[in-house]
Parts: sequence; structure tokens; C-alpha cells
Amino acid sequence: MSDLIDAYQEPGRRRFAAMRAAYEAGQGKIVEEYYALHCRAALLLVVKDLDGPDGDEKRVVYKLRLFYDPVHSTTDVDDVFRSARRVERKYAVLLGGQPQEILAQGLYTAAVALLGVLDAMVGSEQQRERVSAAVLSARKEIRQIEQDAREAALDRALVRYLGGLAVGVFAAAAVAMGVYFLPLPADFRTQLIICVVSGAVGAILSVMTRTANRERVRVSLDQGWLVIVLSGCFRLVIGAVFGVAMLVLVRAGLLPLAAPGSGEQVTLFFAGLAFLAGFSERRAQDTIVRTLPGAVEQNVAEPARGKEG
Repeated sequence: MSDLIDAYQEPGRRRFAAMRAAYEAGQGKIVEEYYALHCRAALLLVVKDLDGPDGDEKRVVYKLRLFYDPVHSTTDVDDVFRSARRVERKYAVLLGGQPQEILAQGLYTAAVALLGVLDAMVGSEQQRERVSAAVLSARKEIRQIEQDAREAALDRALVRYLGGLAVGVFAAAAVAMGVYFLPLPADFRTQLIICVVSGAVGAILSVMTRTANRERVRVSLDQGWLVIVLSGCFRLVIGAVFGVAMLVLVRAGLLPLAAPGSGEQVTLFFAGLAFLAGFSERRAQDTIVRTLPGAVEQNVAEPARGKEG
């Protein structure tokens, strides 16, 4: 970039076209570019095709390329440029396609505005005040861009999480098929299958309800895409397992719930119980733990704290 800046600032710019073409050959196509007039500084937005994780996939990545003379800069300006590069590098991995392009364009606009003020104020008596105001504006804009990028990354992770739920459907179906071939009494085998399906449906509806109500499903951005997909799959499997656990514990008498005598009512009872367990696995877990024999004795010995009234 140093040679590119020198070629741009030369009278007539005779070498600039050749230097620019050589730079694009090695670093990628220049989409946006800014060259300072009063100091040695430039900011480029380049786009380049990179190999994916498997080596055969191609992904388009937008990157910032910055060069400036620190003699005309300040520590606050340096901090802003470092923040812009940090956000750009972090979300270049987490985002792709149009969201990553929008992120890079926003960071480029914020950095160009600051670099333009820095260039225009070289040698000016108002340099300190104007640059300080530009730094505050750039910081605010970069924070907003980072927040928007995080929301976009979470939305992308949520799509993968929901894809994991689809994988979990096949896993739950495989479990139900396996239960069907177990050497168990017919009525108990039927109830097991119904509880597997009901618990899985409850888990799916729980995620769908939170998504429809715009409640954030907890997904970590630090995890890889495979872990996120598996998390969605496990959410459905956990719902199915809790549905079966409720059936077993009630029939064994370990949960203080009175099931109907027989027939269709008992089947519907266990189906509804399994659905609720899958819909809220945390409440199901608390119910199981608190109603175990040892837990009951502990609850009696140590009553829950609360206001007396």
C-alpha cells in the first residue's frame, strides 16, 4: 500500500494504474478506495475469493486495507482503527455473503470519515478539536455496526440450530422405531412410543414459540457450526427422553401423580405429560429431582425460604 500511495500522490499519477492492477492481482479486487492528499494514508475495501474449510468451497470475503503515517495520528485515532479491524476480522469468520459485505461497507464508511478529517486537519490549529469529535462519532458508529453484526451472526446461528432440530426429528423417529421392536408389553410399548413423539413435539413447539415471540434462543457464537447443529438436535432428543422419563417414573410410583385407570384416558394422560416435559425440560428436571425420596426428606428438613404471611 505504501507504493500505491506514492504512485497516487505523484504528479500526473503515471504509475498509479499499473501499481493498482498489481495490487489487485495479489490482494483482491478494490471495491472502494480513499487516498489522503496531505499525508501518507489510504484506506481500501477489497473483495477476494477464499477457499472454504473443505478446500473446494469458495467464499467471498470483504476486507479493509489501511495504511497511515502515525506522525499525524493520535492514540485515540489508533484505537478506533484497531477497533474497526477487530470487528471486521471477527465477523468475517462468523458472517458471510451480503451481511458480511454490509458490515465491511459500514466499517469502511466510518473509517473513511475519520481518515478524511485527519487528512484535512493536518497543520490546522483546530486539529485537536476536530479529530476528537470525529473519533467520538466513529466510535459510536463502530459500536452500532458491531451490535448489528452480532444480531446477524446470532440469526445465522439460529438457522443452523433450527436445522439441528430437523436432524433431531429423524433421531427421535429412529428411537421410536427401536422401541417398537423391543420385547415389551403392547400397551407399555405403545405408551413409550407416544411419549417419545410427544416429548419431541413439545421440544419443537418450545423453540418455535420463543422464535415466534422474538425471544432469543441461547446459541453461542464461539461454537462451530457443527456444535450448533448438534445442539438443536440434542434439544429435541432431550425432550423425547424427558417424555419417556415421566412415563417410567409415574408408572413406577416415584412421582406423586395419579394416572387414570386404563384405556384411552391413560394414553392421553401420558402423552400430555410427555409433551409438557419436552416443552419445558427445566421444569421437568426440577420436578423429577424434587420428588425423589431423598429430595422429599431434604425439603421437609429444610423448608423453602420466603416471606411469612
